[in-house]
Amino acid sequence: MIERIVKALRASETIMIVSHISPDGDTCACGLALMRALENIGKSVRLFCQDKPSGKLQTMPGADRYEQAPAPRGVDLAIAVDCGDPGRLGDYWDAYRHAKVRVNIDHHRSNPNFGSLNYVRPTSAASESVYLILKELDRQTPCLDETIAQLLYTGIVTDSGGFTFSYVTPQTHRIAAELTEFDIPASEICDRFLKETDPKTFALRNRVLSKTKFYADGQVGIICFMQEDFDATDTNPDHTNGIINAVRDVRGVRVAVSITQDGAQRYKISIRTDDSVDASRIAMTFGGGGHKNAAGCRLQGYFEDVSDKLVKACTDPL
Repeated sequence: MIERIVKALRASETIMIVSHISPDGDTCACGLALMRALENIGKSVRLFCQDKPSGKLQTMPGADRYEQAPAPRGVDLAIAVDCGDPGRLGDYWDAYRHAKVRVNIDHHRSNPNFGSLNYVRPTSAASESVYLILKELDRQTPCLDETIAQLLYTGIVTDSGGFTFSYVTPQTHRIAAELTEFDIPASEICDRFLKETDPKTFALRNRVLSKTKFYADGQVGIICFMQEDFDATDTNPDHTNGIINAVRDVRGVRVAVSITQDGAQRYKISIRTDDSVDASRIAMTFGGGGHKNAAGCRLQGYFEDVSDKLVKACTDPL
């Protein structure tokens, strides 16, 4: 499949790349690295995402190249990166499906293989797969550089929890080692994306964690980010990233859930689990998906009903 994708990349002149809605470090790393590599070999590339990258993602090289404008239909090649299902493409699904060739690069087990060329592998990050594709492209036509290595290393670090999640493999470490051979600022990347916290996020974290609720004898922990919490700390849902891990790290917790209000009776749900519980199965109960230890979904309704449904779904597997 790598050879087929590389052949399609080389044969295409007009290319669009789409990152998933509510972008994270991995999807941005994939999109930005692919764009830079393809431009390095003379291709015309445009990069799209329904939501503009925010916060720390804005520090990634090339992040200002993301477009929210309408995408052209009928391009030679469209690439979806780190999108577990077509819905994650948001407003760009229509342009994607009308491309002459559609590449789908992802690492979610629930991916339905919606492209004409699908490279879906259950790895720590989609950035791993993008690196393997670009490594083959580079063998034929030099395209890799230090910036691309920095981007892909960032994608792997952020999506693997700093190489701590269970789906990190020996190949993950081998790829990371090869990327650091480009003399990238690896420790700086880890500090920025895994440790550094701004004062507002610190205040939000303390406020929300102090109200954590535990169920099933401490095996399930749930935190809630409500609009009143954002108002009190001058923050927004972009500041919630990673806070759920503090609940997952509590001894005895097997399932950690964050409920983030993102509108009237609308909630974004993130689920983190240990190896004994499949987070993706819980998320799929509500039409979501993801990985064994990290998954998500969206729910609508009264908060009390949403919370009760989640508690039941999380305690049933225990």
